[in-house]
Amino acid sequence: MTAGVISAIIGVVIVAIGLAATWIHNGRSQSKRDGIIEERINGIKTKLEDPNTGLGAIKKSVEDQAVHCASITSSFKERLKDLEKD
Repeated sequence: MTAGVISAIIGVVIVAIGLAATWIHNGRSQSKRDGIIEERINGIKTKLEDPNTGLGAIKKSVEDQAVHCASITSSFKERLKDLEKD
């Protein structure tokens, strides 16, 4: 083996080690980013499901409105029945 071939092999090994280190580093960085994103999504879910705020409050309000509308409708039915009797 000549000095040129040995230096070429050493260069390839150095590049391979650098690429491997980069892949490992990028994998760890991606895992950290994924963890942060998952935490944020879970935080958003809890805020949306909170009964005092978010979608929980909207759902409760809609249910209350539905109960109110049902009571008004039933009272109208009773009034109409009373009017039909007269």
